[in-house]
Amino acid sequence: MASNFFNDFKERHPIVLNAALIAITAVALFYIALLFIDVFTSHGQERRVPDVRFQSLEQAVAKLEAAGFKWDISDSTTYSEQFAPGMVIDQDPRAGSSIKAIRTVYLKMNALSPRRVALPKLKDISIRNGLATLRMMGFKNVSVDSVASPYPGLILQVLVNGKNTPQGTEVTLNSNIKLLVGDGSIDYLDPDSLFDMRTIDSIEQHNYEEEVKRYKQSHE
Repeated sequence: MASNFFNDFKERHPIVLNAALIAITAVALFYIALLFIDVFTSHGQERRVPDVRFQSLEQAVAKLEAAGFKWDISDSTTYSEQFAPGMVIDQDPRAGSSIKAIRTVYLKMNALSPRRVALPKLKDISIRNGLATLRMMGFKNVSVDSVASPYPGLILQVLVNGKNTPQGTEVTLNSNIKLLVGDGSIDYLDPDSLFDMRTIDSIEQHNYEEEVKRYKQSHE
């Protein structure tokens, strides 16, 4: 009898029946979609991100995987002497954040060694241009000494870690660079913005001694 009623209703109201079936199908599909979204987005499965900063990469990876997180290295090109080579120095998301387990934690790692670059042409150029070139390239450990010379303000020799080093030699950015400059090189420079106080004192003492020597020679 129910079958007869359905057939009779279908014949009398086909549009209403089709609309009802479409609505029921849409609701069912929507419900199934919600179930799949919950599965694929790990709904309700948030976890706290562990703190893996200042640990070796191996330790950080083991800690993240034990907590159920994926990981990836976002940067490993920067080298800092403040941290051990290969140490994790930052992470994203931050430690303590509550995120879903399917998300990836990105690690910033200290490079395994300082970046190496070819030593630029420094000899026979002005001290101002030489310092600007070194700073632009990223050298930080740069000092200057003046030497007796008829060419004031000119770089006469370049020492890298205490050794005379020619142009084009590959050196690390944390190398100690010393520029030997002809007498009078600081007359037109701003020492406070270019050199440390020890270097300034050394150059000023050298210049003072040279002035005393010239004065004695002129009065002999």
